[in-house]
Amino acid sequence: MSDNIGRYDDFLPEDLVKEVKEYEERFSKKSRGKGRARFPSNEDIVDAIINVTGSILTRYNINDLYINVIDYLKSQGFDTSALTESRVERLVSSLLKKGVLSKKL
Repeated sequence: MSDNIGRYDDFLPEDLVKEVKEYEERFSKKSRGKGRARFPSNEDIVDAIINVTGSILTRYNINDLYINVIDYLKSQGFDTSALTESRVERLVSSLLKKGVLSKKL
């Protein structure tokens, strides 16, 4: 609205223009601070799985895979409170079927 006020500066009193600008600054919907972290998408989780395992699933990294994926996603700034172990397992099995991950158990 303050953009439109600029055209009417000649007609409006200065104190009214100042009051409107202060009101807009106080109640504008700008992002205040960081806000909440976003939840990871399946694509983000797949990237985390590939980075954690190095595209090779072994008996040594499969046991702690869920914990390592959560730690990796938290370090990337994601909120992992809704990430379940079954979701990670489902994505790992689909990556194995597609051939993106190889397994050496």
